[in-house]
Amino acid sequence: MSKYIKNIGIILVILGHYYFCGYVLSEVHDMKNYEPLVKIINNSSKEGIQVNEKSNSDLANTKQISFNKYLGIIEIPKINLKRYLYDIDSSQNDVDKNIEILKDSDMPNVRGGNLILAGHNGNSAVGHFKNLHKVTLGDKVVINYNNINYTYEISKIYDVLKTGSVAIKRNKNKNTITLITCLGSDRQLVVIGYLKDSF
Repeated sequence: MSKYIKNIGIILVILGHYYFCGYVLSEVHDMKNYEPLVKIINNSSKEGIQVNEKSNSDLANTKQISFNKYLGIIEIPKINLKRYLYDIDSSQNDVDKNIEILKDSDMPNVRGGNLILAGHNGNSAVGHFKNLHKVTLGDKVVINYNNINYTYEISKIYDVLKTGSVAIKRNKNKNTITLITCLGSDRQLVVIGYLKDSF
C-alpha cells in the first residue's frame, strides 16, 4: 500500500512540475507580446491615462474628424453598454465625460493595431465601465467605425496593481481592443479582445 501511495505521489509531483513549466513558458511567450506600458497620470483636476510610447506607428488609415462629432460606437451586449466614441482631439474624448480613446490608439482598420479605451468604474454618471468586470472570455465587443462593424472576442482578462502603469499583454499580429478601468481602489482591470469579424 505504501508503495502505491509513493507512486501516486511521484506521479503528482511530475504532473505539477509539467504544469508549472508550461505556465512559465506561456508567460515568457506572452511577455514577448507586451505593449509599452500604459501610464496612469494625475493631473490637477482628474486622473487620466496615456500610452507613453508608440509600438505601431502606422496611423495612415486613421480618420480624423472635426471636434465633438462622434467617431464611432462601442457596444458590449453582455453588459448592455452602447456609447459614442469621440475623435481623439475632441473635448468629448475625456474619461471624465465619456469612454476615452487613448492618444496612441490605432483605429480598427489598422492592421495589427490596438484600440485602447479607458473608462471610469463606479455608479457616477460617467461610470461607463462599471460593469466591465462582468464580461467573460468569449464575450463580444463591437466597434462601429466608418460604418463598418468590427467584432472582437474577449480572449484575456487580468488585473494588476494600480502602480501608475499597466502592461498590455497581447498578440501584436492581431487587431486588438484593450479596455481599461479601475477595479476597487488599488487595482486596474485589463480586458483584451481580438478581431473576429468586420462587415
